[in-house]
Amino acid sequence: MNQYDVIVIGGGPAGYPCAIRCAQYGLKTALIEKEKLGGCCLNTGCIPTKSLFKIARSLQKPKFDGLNADISFDWDKILNHVKTNVVSRLNTGIGMLLKANGIHYIQADAKVQDCHSVVASGNIFTAKNIVIATGARPIIPAMFCNERRIITTDTIWNLEKLPESIAIIGAGPIGCEFASILSCFGVKITIYEMMEQILPGKDRDIVSVIEKQFSQKGIQIKTGVKINSTDEICEEKILWATGRKPDTTAGSEIGLTLLDGGISTDETMRTNLDNVFAAGDVTGKWQLAYVATKEGEVAAANCAGRRETISYQNIPESIFTIPEIGCIGLSEKQAIEKQMNIKTGVFPYQALGKAHAAGETVGMAKVIIDRDSHKLIGVHIAGELATEIIHIASIAMSAGMTIEQMLKAYWCHPVFSEILMEALLVCEGKPLHIPGPKK
Repeated sequence: MNQYDVIVIGGGPAGYPCAIRCAQYGLKTALIEKEKLGGCCLNTGCIPTKSLFKIARSLQKPKFDGLNADISFDWDKILNHVKTNVVSRLNTGIGMLLKANGIHYIQADAKVQDCHSVVASGNIFTAKNIVIATGARPIIPAMFCNERRIITTDTIWNLEKLPESIAIIGAGPIGCEFASILSCFGVKITIYEMMEQILPGKDRDIVSVIEKQFSQKGIQIKTGVKINSTDEICEEKILWATGRKPDTTAGSEIGLTLLDGGISTDETMRTNLDNVFAAGDVTGKWQLAYVATKEGEVAAANCAGRRETISYQNIPESIFTIPEIGCIGLSEKQAIEKQMNIKTGVFPYQALGKAHAAGETVGMAKVIIDRDSHKLIGVHIAGELATEIIHIASIAMSAGMTIEQMLKAYWCHPVFSEILMEALLVCEGKPLHIPGPKK
């Protein structure tokens, strides 16, 4: 029988959680994926990149007196480790989850025929509801499509050997992550960014930390530069990292409303067509795996007749540069532009006990507080474990906690997350481990 309650198209971080939730709600569910389960996140994005990030960190010089290390690497073996011991195992795990939840998994290219039917491998599958979760694809301008040096974050994993030099086009999170990682492998990096700073939109103080580290690593930064021709680029390879475009082909013939290139949805993840939902990067909103998962879960709930809505407030971001970045909410500049009554607190890793114990003293944490409500409106961290620490701010902001409530909690010592407490104390004018303001 090819009849289902829900058909989910796409097995990435929006699609497979959506299918699992649908099955848990008692819905007969099919998931159709034309490539590998896990989508970009598992196969070419979040997971393999963070595995490479960990390996890159291992190549750094020891930071402690008395340690001597002469580390070499084998790129081919590293790629095999990432693909086999990390990605393939997690691929298998998702397949097992689908099976355990009674989901019919179909590996095929799928196209939505109408609000209740999908065509895949020449067969027609019908359902009460359809969820499109087909993700996004790398963007390469048409004028550069014949440039043989260009690679993307999807194809970099096919490199048989590392080039001596790479030009990275785009200094957003992805471009800056790869700059940090590849420089540890000895690749000469030049970053080209059209805007006036790397990591556009991020708090200037945090960006300054990364710029300084890039400079020390020999990474060249060229901002305010628009690439009109690759003739001006002399590097051996060109990593195009200017973003990804929603892949809307699965629903391109049924009259879906598009917004900024993605499938437009309301707060329930429903499209303009009855019984058709969309979730993840295909919507063109936040291209983050964990946002995609939340959207998939919301779509599943509404397919099951449960009224749930998505909120895009207080979304944290983690950027795996060296050092890491964690941020949430407004930057200081954005808060000032909104004419908000704010106060800020900054605390350096250099004054943190755990940072010295671990040999990771680069970076800082910055908190931005609304003077009227006493609540956090922005937190920006550059430093060791920033991608983990930022979740404390995310929970506090989602719960609407005041700075006083946060400081009533016990903060373990010595840990890196203390830096957030210390920044809050600075914001209150009561610093413990850096000098206070002169009276």
